[in-house]
Order: sequence, then structure tokens, then C-alpha cells
Amino acid sequence: MKGKLLIVFKSTHGYVKRYVDILGNALGCDAVPADKLKAEYLGGYDKILFIGSVRGGQIAGFKRISDFLEGIYKKLTVCGVGMLPYSKEIAESIKSSTVSVMYEKFIPVFYAQGGFDFNELSRTEKMSMTMMVRQIKAGSVISEEGTFFLDAMHTPVDEVKQSNIQPLIDYLDDKTVDEKLYVPPEITDSEQEKQFFEEMEKAAAAPDNKKRALKKKLMK
Repeated sequence: MKGKLLIVFKSTHGYVKRYVDILGNALGCDAVPADKLKAEYLGGYDKILFIGSVRGGQIAGFKRISDFLEGIYKKLTVCGVGMLPYSKEIAESIKSSTVSVMYEKFIPVFYAQGGFDFNELSRTEKMSMTMMVRQIKAGSVISEEGTFFLDAMHTPVDEVKQSNIQPLIDYLDDKTVDEKLYVPPEITDSEQEKQFFEEMEKAAAAPDNKKRALKKKLMK
């Protein structure tokens, strides 16, 4: 791997931490929990990975690093870990929900299946999951993801393994990765970058009746 890599992670129930260990063994990098991250840590690395548990469609703990995005967005990669099997749609969804519109076009996002055990959850989490079960069962048609979720409520899931994170390992190791296996950055050219930020400035300065249209255009 070219350059130094720092992994910043937020592990809720241990699945993310196990992936961090796999990444560390494969890439020989440093790692720090998100709640112990300091701004001065970020400057000494060529690549930064943020990896965290997916909760409510967003990557938990990402706010801890979002304050530093202006200085690191060109070297940042993001990965969410959740209970569902990988799909590009999940990766796209967590990207749009987690990363601000200002930087989402520059940041590659991965997703890996982790695990789920209802008995590990806090009381608040159990209440939230129970409400989700009711919502799924109330629907006229239960999706494949809904069926997986309902099964997982009774049978714990543990899919932490290197093969699930291998596309991310390859990407960080400067290898070519099939775009079906992650959400690649949309802007990699300096001219496109300049144009994008000029449009963002226009959107910020535009009258309220024009801001929505400009921002919608930028998000396409």
C-alpha cells in the first residue's frame, strides 16, 4: 500500500472493531476510536478510513470526523457495517444519509455485512427494533430485506469475515475494484472540483426561491 493509512472507527457491538483488526492485519495501518480522535492526528496520514456501524440508515459516529471534512475529503474513504448482506443500494443510501452534499461527490463509500444479536442491544435499541418489526409486519408485502430482518430478530447473525471487506482492502491498497462493490467518487478531476464548489457558492448566495433548485442540481 502506498502512503500511510489511519482508520477512525466507531464500533457499537464489536463487529466494526473486528473488521478494523482484519484491515490492520491486511494493511499494516494505525487505528483510533472516533471518540479519541484529535485534529492533529489527521495531518500525518495520506489516507483516512472512517468505518462505523449503520444505525437508522446512517453511519454512527461520523459526526466526529465531519467537522474535519474540509481538510481531508480528498483522502477520506468511508465504510458502513450493518446486519444486511451487501447491496450497492445500501451503500448509496448510507452515503446520501451520512455525508453532506458539500463533500459526498468526492468520497468513496463501502458497505460490509457485520452482525446482529437482539440480546446484545440496549433497552432503547430493543424498543426501536420492536417498533421496526411492527412496521414491517403491518405492510401488505414484506421485502427480502424485511424478511431477513425478521429472521435476525430470532436467529443472531455474524458475517464478519475478510471476504466481506476485501473490496475495501483492495481499494486502500491501490488496486482496481469493481464499481458494483462500492460507491466510487463522482468527482476526481480538479476542474470539475473547481466548478462544483463555484456552484455551491452560488447556491449559498442565491435568494431562497432559487437555493432549492441549485442544490437539487448539485445533488444529481
